[in-house]
Amino acid sequence: MKALSTVHSSLSTKSLSSRTVLLLTVVGAAILLFPTIFWPFDYDQGTFAYGGSAILHGAKPYIDFWDIKPPNIFYTYATAFAIFGNSVQAIRIFDYLNALLTVALIVALAFRLWKNTPWRLFSAVFASLIYVIQYYIFGHWDTAQAETYCVPLVLAALLLVVPRRAKFESERLLTRALFAGVLVGATFYFKYPNALFLMPIAAALWQHSGHDRYAVVKALSMMVVGFLAVIGVQSLYLYLNGELGPLYQLTMSSTASYVSTNYSGKFTLFQNLRTASQVVDLVWIAAAAFGWSIWITDRKQSAKHNFNVFRSLILLLLGATVALLVVQLQNKGYKYHYAVLLPWVDLLIGAGVGHIVKAMSSLDWLPKAVNSVLVAVGLVVLCYIWTSFHPLHERVEELVKISEGKQPANGYIAGDSIANYVSSHTRPSDRIFIFGFQPYVYWKTGRVPATKFLNTIHFKPIAPPHEERDELVHSLLGNPPTLFLVETDDRYTSQGNTNDDSRTTIRLRFPELEQLLDYQYWPEDTIQHTIIYRLRP
Repeated sequence: MKALSTVHSSLSTKSLSSRTVLLLTVVGAAILLFPTIFWPFDYDQGTFAYGGSAILHGAKPYIDFWDIKPPNIFYTYATAFAIFGNSVQAIRIFDYLNALLTVALIVALAFRLWKNTPWRLFSAVFASLIYVIQYYIFGHWDTAQAETYCVPLVLAALLLVVPRRAKFESERLLTRALFAGVLVGATFYFKYPNALFLMPIAAALWQHSGHDRYAVVKALSMMVVGFLAVIGVQSLYLYLNGELGPLYQLTMSSTASYVSTNYSGKFTLFQNLRTASQVVDLVWIAAAAFGWSIWITDRKQSAKHNFNVFRSLILLLLGATVALLVVQLQNKGYKYHYAVLLPWVDLLIGAGVGHIVKAMSSLDWLPKAVNSVLVAVGLVVLCYIWTSFHPLHERVEELVKISEGKQPANGYIAGDSIANYVSSHTRPSDRIFIFGFQPYVYWKTGRVPATKFLNTIHFKPIAPPHEERDELVHSLLGNPPTLFLVETDDRYTSQGNTNDDSRTTIRLRFPELEQLLDYQYWPEDTIQHTIIYRLRP
């Protein structure tokens, strides 16, 4: 909190520039987020890590390795490995820098959205603080995900079309609209529903084009051109590499099946809003609502800044609504899906809390900087001991164990037992296969997967896509791997329309593989709820 205190105390200096506040806020976030570079991987990141490493060795997504995610997350991991080396910490450093970029963009947007308001600087700092807290609420599982890397792209697109002053000149508006479309287009092959973020970008263009219909039409046209251009270029690249056809087939079959056959049932709007409130943190939401109610009831202030504030308020609410729709379309509502929601809500929260600080300063004798520190400390303490108690305590306990040497930095989920066993009981040239959800083993051990299917979550439904099922079975029967690993306790609510674990799934729905295990393998060991079958001589 010392770094944040420095930022808040600095805000009391009238000559303090926006650049100084931006720099101090980013430095404070860098200090607070620094421990996250010691976080480990989880299942998802293990899949992305193998894909990124394989790309650097010449492999092609959906041809040489297969997962239901669009390709940009694999290219992102490949980029991180190319820059920082092939390690867990490489991804953590890359995601850490990505988070700092997000903080910087949040601050810059706060300056522009709340320009000429007395809470402008404080809103930027509070919005950044709540984002840092939410990053810890997410933890290692829900960061370094596709959504994590989409956030700066969308924020940068919004920053391009929200001017520092009242509006852009016509030529500058068209250029910025073009590049804003390019940035949103770059998010498409992370997650397809991200295309919906064109809506708030378009709304911002309309707001800041002076309501000139001709200018609006040209700006929107340039935005769409930029959006389609970057998607077209990447689609052409995928086509020339032979990846576009398999990706399209996967999207129409396994991806659609994975979204629709969710064991927990239809992901409802109520579930969406409930999870969103948990991720954002209820204490900060309540504080922001209280702050905005103060602003609404203060007729003098609301009248003075009514138009600009109302315009930004509507824009952020639209962005938050679109983000919730993006989550809803994926029909799962994992915590990491809400990364695309956070900046929109945080900018609203930052301004709301800024209203509280302003109101306090008019009632007591303390400077605004002191009041802001008191409010920040109070909100952080409340979410730590109450609304976000479990995730934040888990993060603290984990970091304490790492600092004391009781847990390895950048360790793996559930330890390294399976990966170590595979490394010590196979040769580097041996092929292995995992029926379950532990793809990090492929990447960590350097062993080649026996099939292109890195995990089998899309084979869990009662009726998996026939073509992929047949390819999986034929590849394993035709060339059995040295080790065949089968999980026995991987009952996840998102893995199909049954609650069967992987071992039960094989027995009930893959009789060919059951027969293969019976006649050509013997159970050598069981580690971490995973049966390790070895191919008979």
